[in-house]
Amino acid sequence: MPPARYPAGMSRSLGRAFTLIELLVVVAIIALLIAILLPALGKARDAARTVTCGSNLRQMGLGLTGYVHDTGFFPAHHTYQGNPNYRLVWAPRVREYLGGMNEPFWCPVNIKEAQWEPQWGFNNRNFEKFGYAQGEVPRSAQKGIFSYGYNDWGVREFTDPHLGLGGWAEHPVYGEVREARVVSPADMIAIADSKTDGNWDSAIDPADTTDGEWPSPRHGGGANTLWGDGHVVRETQRSLVEATPAARRRWNNDFEPHQEDWP
Repeated sequence: MPPARYPAGMSRSLGRAFTLIELLVVVAIIALLIAILLPALGKARDAARTVTCGSNLRQMGLGLTGYVHDTGFFPAHHTYQGNPNYRLVWAPRVREYLGGMNEPFWCPVNIKEAQWEPQWGFNNRNFEKFGYAQGEVPRSAQKGIFSYGYNDWGVREFTDPHLGLGGWAEHPVYGEVREARVVSPADMIAIADSKTDGNWDSAIDPADTTDGEWPSPRHGGGANTLWGDGHVVRETQRSLVEATPAARRRWNNDFEPHQEDWP
């Protein structure tokens, strides 16, 4: 059989492999494309998580509104009588109006350990009035790891009249705050991303100069913030905690800055 013939100008070299230099060029181009795309993908992921966090707060806003509508009060932060561990109150009370769901109380940007996983085996039914299920172990407000904090005291603790949305549940002065006392709900900070360090994670305030309970800056330097009327806005940490009358009045139920109470 005669040898295979090739058209003019064509040879067996068409089937040759890539050279090492050609492969390195291709790899370099792919690496360059990855380097260009990764930051954009990271920003898109962070944006999606921020949106999910905002959705969590909107759901909490619905629960908070439902609780206030039914009781006439904003829920307080934690218990105070005969319980040195200060059991969390505002979150289970809001949860009752969300069908018992725990998922909205975890920010997806936060650590996994901050997820609310209920513990069982508690026999004291006194906590069911605070929204806990029968047998559910009540969470510690002081030491529990959590994603969101409640504006319990306003610009300063233990003021009379009380300035926040309720510190100690059922306390005659520092307890649940009547809805009518909140002068400007749309300008009243209610719940926001909190600092997660296992020390009063479920509370926020602007006055701690060591950043102990400031709203978290985990969303690009800011915190998703739920206001008293149920709307949610991302605010920079600085705008939430700066020592100015305009910023501080938003923490107080009478919508006054109370500079005399700043630490």
